[in-house]
Amino acid sequence: MTKQMNAGAGTVVELRGQVVQDLKGLVADTESLLKEVLSASGEEISAAGTRIDDRLGEAKARLMRARAAAGRGIGEAVGITQAYVVRNPWKVLGGTALAGLIIGAMLRSR
Repeated sequence: MTKQMNAGAGTVVELRGQVVQDLKGLVADTESLLKEVLSASGEEISAAGTRIDDRLGEAKARLMRARAAAGRGIGEAVGITQAYVVRNPWKVLGGTALAGLIIGAMLRSR
């Protein structure tokens, strides 16, 4: 169970890192476009704009994959939790009752 959740989290972290790198590259390309606009011809500006569009498309695609991976990870966590509750209802009920008792005692002592 834990290995499945950790594997999903690793995928999300990797995708997040890729998205951050894409966005950094996009910022760098935008800065270069700005410099080129100040001192370049129309063809160079057009080429830089195309590069930025390509980078933006890649960043969007990775962001969508990261979002999907995060959704799958959450779905897996919910499934694992539900399976645990179904297999161990008394443990869950006892833990919940204990937590309620502790919170009630803390609030009463105020």
